[in-house]
Amino acid sequence: MNYPEWDESLSDKNLIEEFYRELLIKYPEMKENVEYNEGLLHIDMGYLQSLAEKLCKERKLDEARKCFNWVNSFFCRSKNELLNAINVSFLEYFEYHHGLTDSELEELMPPELYRGYKEMMSYMEKMAKDANESSKET
Repeated sequence: MNYPEWDESLSDKNLIEEFYRELLIKYPEMKENVEYNEGLLHIDMGYLQSLAEKLCKERKLDEARKCFNWVNSFFCRSKNELLNAINVSFLEYFEYHHGLTDSELEELMPPELYRGYKEMMSYMEKMAKDANESSKET
């Protein structure tokens, strides 16, 4: 699969519809939340992130790998809204440390999704560093 490239002139509308159709088949336990959220993609992606974190914490590695592979299949095809939701609401604050080592996470995630994760972590570290330096200047 190819690493996604942002293109705000494109829409992920059809891909998002596919995502939701498959989400409710793969993770029926999310149905109530998804219906309550009425299509709020970032909130639903956050629930999916929580589910993936739980799988990691409980060391259900085969299930976690399947989840990551499935998310990756959308990540690699996304260009705009879905790419943003995966980056911001799935990868940006992903907490796996309670169940996995860094190398275990790298092995579980497909290369593209892991690259996205690492890029988000670098971005967050830079933002924290910039904020810290900014607060020292004032």
